[in-house]
Amino acid sequence: MKRRILAVVEHPGDAEEPHFRHPFRQDGRARVPVALVRCAEYQPDQVFRALNEAITLAGGIDSFVTPGTRVLVKPNLLQGLPPERAVCTHPVVVGAVIRLLKEHGCTVTLADSPGAGIRYTPTSLARQYERAGYEGLALDPGCVLNLDADSRLVKYPEGKVCREFFLISPFFSSDHVVVVSKAKTHVLTLLSGATKNVFGLVPGLEKPLLHSRFQTGERFGDMLVDLNLLVRPSLQVADAIVAMEGDGPTSGSPRHLGFLLASPSPLALDMVLCRLMSLDPLDVPYLKCAIVRGLIAPDGRDIELLGDPLPPSMEHPVRKPGTYINHSGSMPVTPLFRAVHTLGSLCAMRPIVTHQKCTGCAKCATICPARAITVSGGRARISLHRCIRCYCCHEMCSEGAISLERSLAGSLLYRVMQACGWAQGKKGHPLS
Repeated sequence: MKRRILAVVEHPGDAEEPHFRHPFRQDGRARVPVALVRCAEYQPDQVFRALNEAITLAGGIDSFVTPGTRVLVKPNLLQGLPPERAVCTHPVVVGAVIRLLKEHGCTVTLADSPGAGIRYTPTSLARQYERAGYEGLALDPGCVLNLDADSRLVKYPEGKVCREFFLISPFFSSDHVVVVSKAKTHVLTLLSGATKNVFGLVPGLEKPLLHSRFQTGERFGDMLVDLNLLVRPSLQVADAIVAMEGDGPTSGSPRHLGFLLASPSPLALDMVLCRLMSLDPLDVPYLKCAIVRGLIAPDGRDIELLGDPLPPSMEHPVRKPGTYINHSGSMPVTPLFRAVHTLGSLCAMRPIVTHQKCTGCAKCATICPARAITVSGGRARISLHRCIRCYCCHEMCSEGAISLERSLAGSLLYRVMQACGWAQGKKGHPLS
């Protein structure tokens, strides 16, 4: 997609919203609220009651959104897939958020930029909304589905690793951003929750450019933290009624958890999601980066958990993606470890095309930041020596034609790491 720059916008700073609690900065005066409310199914009235309860517990809608303002509602619309696949935020949850905001006197724009394997055009956007079940959300006055495919460049000089971002146009015409994420595992970041969902404000083919610049999980995590600090959403809601486990964010399996979450902070909400899904936050690159930067405490002491109690730590252990290795930094540095670390690319999972499933749609070739994928004879072909292991192709393949596998040598190395306790390691969780 060709870049269309309407303007270069300087980051406005903190002065515009002095009465709203800053969701990132630790000032020692108060803990960040995260509300957890049980919700068993996607029945509209039940979801709306649970959402209203969660937001009331977290401080009330007045604490986050000014009445009568313009609000951008940002779901997880990775690509237009039906709700039962658990890839996108369920339309009933998105609809409940829109209803609450409209009752608050706000006008709502629902907007997202799907994964970069999908063209970011008005026609494509309309198709993705329809397939994900969002088309009916704009039938009543007060909510529109964004079809504007323009973007602008924002300068963010305070960024640690990224000091400018292209963002979709609706961001600039909105007074507030409300993020409505989907709880999922992820082959690159382990968790796809509130913090990761903001990446959808980056338009179309700008996403693989960022993947190319920030190739490791840690570098990509720092970029996500910079992006969240720039965007500073006013409110976070997470759909964890049915989550995704395994090789998310697209090719995993639905997993019923039965909760809705609300918070002003994407980091605090994702820390609670880790506890709910039995994940170690230090294994989630962007949470580890935020902990190192002092934006969130590793033990959850700066989080005030409200509403229903968290279930026991192992009640909802989700199946982790096949790419998962414990990166928590607790590994002993021995000669064997150094050797394994040096050969990490050999141990890493590789994307492999199952030609019987491949339809030749070329989404994977379009999104690949390393240009390692071509389509020949109606089938995708991956050049593994050019592959940077970002797994964007796996993320965007709606047919499940790209699997993640290790080579024979990589499998042997992985078994060595398991035997030494370096892979699939388990640590304590925060908020226990």
